[in-house]
Amino acid sequence: MKFMDIAYQHFLNYEPGSIKNLLQQNNLPFNDITPGKIEFIVALDSENIVGCIGLENYGTDGLLRSFAVDKDFRNKGIGTELLNRLIEASVKKNIKTLHLLTTTANQYFLQRGFTIHKREYAPEHIKQTTEFSEICPASSVYMQLELRKKILVLCTGNSCRSQIAEGYLRHFAGDKAMVYSAGIETHGVNPKAIATMEEDGIDISNHTSDNIEEYRNIDFDFVITVCDNAKERCPFFPSSAIKFHYNFPDPAKASGTDEVIKEQFRLVRQQIKDYCQQFVTHNL
Repeated sequence: MKFMDIAYQHFLNYEPGSIKNLLQQNNLPFNDITPGKIEFIVALDSENIVGCIGLENYGTDGLLRSFAVDKDFRNKGIGTELLNRLIEASVKKNIKTLHLLTTTANQYFLQRGFTIHKREYAPEHIKQTTEFSEICPASSVYMQLELRKKILVLCTGNSCRSQIAEGYLRHFAGDKAMVYSAGIETHGVNPKAIATMEEDGIDISNHTSDNIEEYRNIDFDFVITVCDNAKERCPFFPSSAIKFHYNFPDPAKASGTDEVIKEQFRLVRQQIKDYCQQFVTHNL
């Protein structure tokens, strides 16, 4: 048996019998498995279902259900592939957060980016599902996975250019992404950067100047370096983050009258604004 022999199908309408059998073999609840309520991605060996994962869709929230792999087909990457396909399908449906309850697999899901939360903090429409209100015991572990893209903007001191970029990326991306900025060093947020962004209606006065070491454990989707020094010194991230680079001029180095310096900040602000708008358009 090879992993490449497995086929995957996405079912909206299905005969629940085979899925119920697999769930029963794995000691998972199956009585509420009906077409129209839960959609499934299944793994097939020839015509036999050897793996399944389900999704209940509640707008921007999704409930992960009925995740099982036949005992004879485990340790072949089938579970990982099913979960990845479900996450991909959820993103396409504009689901922002996946929710689940588990009695035995919390370590598995922790390794895949889920975090543990108190059950009472689940959204009301998730609490009211059969899974939450009837099926799973109170001892179940409640977990979430945020599906928004994660973006890190990196510069030398996290003082000016990266702060401006963070502000515009948050503005243009909205709830499509979680945006962070950091520096190889920390110089504090430049007051002139705050002032020039305020002129354009973007408030970055509550931003902090953070060191890159604080973000090593976040699995970023994109890392954007906004100065050559940061690119050359950008640390290795143990992830598949896509790297982007643009060397913007440093307005903090501008000299002359106050008005000359303000104009330099405005010029760089506009360059970064245009870049961030195009980045969001083409990547999110």
